[in-house]
Amino acid sequence: MLLSELSPREVFYYFQKLASIPRGSGNTDQIAEFCMDFAKEHGLKARRDHANNVVIFAAGTPGYEKSEPVILQGHLDMVCEQEAGCGIDMEKEGVEVCTDGVKVWARGTTLGGDDGIAVAYILAILASDTISHPPIEALLTSDEEIGMLGARALDVSDLTGKRLINIDSEEEGMLCVSCAGGVRVHLDIPFHKEQVDKADSCAYRIVVSGLLGGHSGVEIHKQRENAIKLLGNVLSRANRECTLSLVDATGGGKENAIPKMAEATVCLPMNQSHMLEYSVTEFLKLMHQELFMTEPELLITANPVDMPEQCMDQESTRRLIFAMQQLPDGMQKMSPEIEGMVQTSLNLGVLHTENNHVSMRYLIRSNTASGKQLVLEKVTAFTEYLGGTVTMHSDYPAWEYRAKSKLRETMIRTFEEVYQKVPEVTAMHAGLECGILAGKMMDIDMISFGPTLSNVHTPKESMDVASVQRSWQYLLKVLENLR
Repeated sequence: MLLSELSPREVFYYFQKLASIPRGSGNTDQIAEFCMDFAKEHGLKARRDHANNVVIFAAGTPGYEKSEPVILQGHLDMVCEQEAGCGIDMEKEGVEVCTDGVKVWARGTTLGGDDGIAVAYILAILASDTISHPPIEALLTSDEEIGMLGARALDVSDLTGKRLINIDSEEEGMLCVSCAGGVRVHLDIPFHKEQVDKADSCAYRIVVSGLLGGHSGVEIHKQRENAIKLLGNVLSRANRECTLSLVDATGGGKENAIPKMAEATVCLPMNQSHMLEYSVTEFLKLMHQELFMTEPELLITANPVDMPEQCMDQESTRRLIFAMQQLPDGMQKMSPEIEGMVQTSLNLGVLHTENNHVSMRYLIRSNTASGKQLVLEKVTAFTEYLGGTVTMHSDYPAWEYRAKSKLRETMIRTFEEVYQKVPEVTAMHAGLECGILAGKMMDIDMISFGPTLSNVHTPKESMDVASVQRSWQYLLKVLENLR
């Protein structure tokens, strides 16, 4: 079956066009040029900036000429992943789109439904002479998937709309009204070294593994165990029964992923080796009792390794074990406004040992600016108490929940009209471009929605055809109701 046979035909026509253009993040020249050519072909004012953001302006249709403008927003880039053996060069070629009439996917690669379907919707609206709508400011951003770079670079001085519809949600029936802001925080805690007495000492490698891990935004509410924190707990227990000296410690890999594994090398008196092994075994039994439902594959081992030349002194060891065990982590506060939503959290995602300090890296998230700041201050105070330093990176604002939103009211009312049921109004404890845009456009009223996409960012990505149809009809009815 061909994509051109699917309905709505005008949407899938443009989706096919987009799919034929290579548009991975950082490779958006061609897709930006395509959008500018589209605007020229349809006699629409448009601009393209140095970051490859494209803005297209369309007047309101008859009866809507004096209506307040609406900003329709999506991003031009896609994540490029492919199966082993796939011969497509995604830097130079588009993707091969397939459909069975129920789903749409790409052969051997990511589809780019995230966020190609938004761009296809917007172009289909702008190309139509039969769809009723207010004045439209179509905002097509670049490089969303690699840090929202387009939105960060965007000049909004010529955008006059005070209501914005972001089409970058991936589950039909959900209206997103808030997203978390975030900041990456790096902690450096110094330590002092001393020579090891090899004659009377031994060394062990303690490894925490088998945890589920997960995304530190969308899965933080599941309260999965953090391997770095568990390593701190097992070391703290062992250090009360033995005389430990840390050699090094490592764990995790990314600030936005809950660590699944962490490990440390320790030195101790040789005559205490059996005490260490017993302490680790007993701690594992305790954790199996505590976590048998949530972390059934948890494993903690302690095995002898070669002796190092140096280790940390006792004071440094004590401070670093205390830091691993007691630094804040996980869910901090639930939203008082949206039931079941995490408002503020932080994830201790990376631990590694340098020459003279241990580095720990966090991602702090909050759907309020104040929540992010309060947690940052807590982490900073804790680190400075231990003699360490704090640096911040990649700070981006939250899209905060609006207690009163005319756009939300219209979209809920229209949803009930189209679907004959109530939508799920929710918030995302992760980043959307709405957070960046909210920081640039004062008093902007925003909402995010979209059709159902599955397995995004993987070669198994697919898009539900019926959901695209329903979401299209919903979007058109929303535009009709936005007088």
